[in-house]
Amino acid sequence: TLPVDVRIGKLLIYGAILGVVEPVLTIAAAMGFRSPFFSPIDKRDEADKARKALGLAHSDILTTLRAYDGWIEAKKRGRREESAYCQQHFLGRQTLEMIAEMRDQFRTLLASIGFVPPTGRG
Repeated sequence: TLPVDVRIGKLLIYGAILGVVEPVLTIAAAMGFRSPFFSPIDKRDEADKARKALGLAHSDILTTLRAYDGWIEAKKRGRREESAYCQQHFLGRQTLEMIAEMRDQFRTLLASIGFVPPTGRG
């Protein structure tokens, strides 16, 4: 059994079965935290535009997935690129790090029951 909420457990299992485990790990992890997007009062319009630029199918969770994937790519290019990406898109690095940690925990859970190999990407 998976020691997680039933909805998240089903999402993880179906994602593994259907071969879409990578995005599903991120989506499941993101469901447990506040949005990684922030909106400073003095830059609310700019923050909204940045979020909409990442928008996908009018879906908050798919927008978060796209933001997370972009952050992972920026992070691979170094700390400066990561920081610039977060600043440009009004993303909280700490929240993204928490999502990444939860994602790793979910991967470990799925690996412990034989649904995925024990290692994978970001």
